[in-house]
Amino acid sequence: MRDRLCVKEKCIRGIEYRKKFIKENREDIKSLEEDEKNDIQRYPNDNKSIIEETYLSNFIHELNDIIAKYSLGEKINTMVEDFENAITDLENKGEREVGYLNLLWMISLGILLETDKKNIVRLAKLVEIENIKDSVIDFLLCASDIEYTKITNVYFKENPYAKTREIIELAQTDKKEASKRLQKYMEKEWFKGHYDYEWKNAHKEPGYIGFWSFETAALAKILELDDTSLINNNHYPYELTHYKNSMKFKPISLSEYNAEQEIEEIDEIIEGIENNPLLEKIIPTRWHSFVNELIQDYEVMDDSSFYEKYKKLIGLDQILLLSQEFEKENVEKNLLGSLIVFAMTEKGYILQLDYKEDVEEYYSGMKNYWNDTRSKLIQFILNNDQNYYALVPMDANVGELYEVNVKDVKEFD
Repeated sequence: MRDRLCVKEKCIRGIEYRKKFIKENREDIKSLEEDEKNDIQRYPNDNKSIIEETYLSNFIHELNDIIAKYSLGEKINTMVEDFENAITDLENKGEREVGYLNLLWMISLGILLETDKKNIVRLAKLVEIENIKDSVIDFLLCASDIEYTKITNVYFKENPYAKTREIIELAQTDKKEASKRLQKYMEKEWFKGHYDYEWKNAHKEPGYIGFWSFETAALAKILELDDTSLINNNHYPYELTHYKNSMKFKPISLSEYNAEQEIEEIDEIIEGIENNPLLEKIIPTRWHSFVNELIQDYEVMDDSSFYEKYKKLIGLDQILLLSQEFEKENVEKNLLGSLIVFAMTEKGYILQLDYKEDVEEYYSGMKNYWNDTRSKLIQFILNNDQNYYALVPMDANVGELYEVNVKDVKEFD
């Protein structure tokens, strides 16, 4: 067992169940494809939609099998077929989003397994299709030497992934210090940085298969860092990192890639929230234009149009799965504050925690978007079982964000 928190018997049963489910899904796909050829429609949803959803389901099962097998201690070469099948599943999911972490892990696994570079190219195309902008993914793809040439200065999930920049930059001049930073990142920051994904107590829940930082291992492999200090870390896949050692990587300097883009990003910032200037005290400048447009759209758009435009930007399709549900909830037009909080949570500015989580565990990982001015922690009080926090300037006194109450929690120097 590589993950000591996994229950061996349950993990094995889970793999067997998923294999059976994948096989049944593949048979269903063949049957549906045959129906499509013969212009036969047996279900309310169209054949193509069901086929794509089934491929996405298979991908999740394939990836979970890889994670479970590694946690169990199975031989690494048994995961190669699962990995290659997972790429094929992804390529047939249509426009359905697979999510940032899943793509990050797949790219990292490709590097760790030293898959054919053609497979890395296939994954890069999927990143472009989902339009994911993330510095870690970009670095991994560039270093894989597949003629991928862009590295953004944006992190899809600031905490903890922005900290990887320190590791990469240190490795350019001092691999020993970079290795120490890698150890600190894995031991104190990586897992805690995912508490907002409800990972903290996941090992106590049925179906736990482990959490592995494949991306950190891929970075260590690319940067040729000493990771022996992490050999017993319960989230660092040490054996996978050293599975093979023949893949050649392209040397990458983040500063060379980021300088031009940082100028472009600054030029895109439009200061001011004309539709509610008071919010400028608690919304950082980089998002003024976005929030101003959101307020305007909420006031003039019908519910259906607003939902379609913002379902991904705010995560409405995760909070309220259907447009009809949004229309029902918004009948009194009293959701604007909540929508802004959801939007800023999706952007990574507001920290969302389960009500059982202690915010003090997250102070060190929260980013100050106010140029290092003295700040305080505020909480947005929504009518659900989640807690929402952000760092704002000390002199920001905003008692409410439309229907959402705002209260001070803690001051910082």
